[in-house]
Amino acid sequence: MEKGQGRRPVVYVFELEPATGTYVPTGVFHDRVKVGVPFTIDIDLTEIDTL
Repeated sequence: MEKGQGRRPVVYVFELEPATGTYVPTGVFHDRVKVGVPFTIDIDLTEIDTL
């Protein structure tokens, strides 16, 4: 399989809204995912496909 040039991963983050019981979008990340809820996550998305 050939790698697509210029293609990067995108991560969409959602959080459960307790008042409505539905998920709401809280962020769209292209280069780095860094959130603190419900636990701390820090992922460098640019390093995922460097092989």
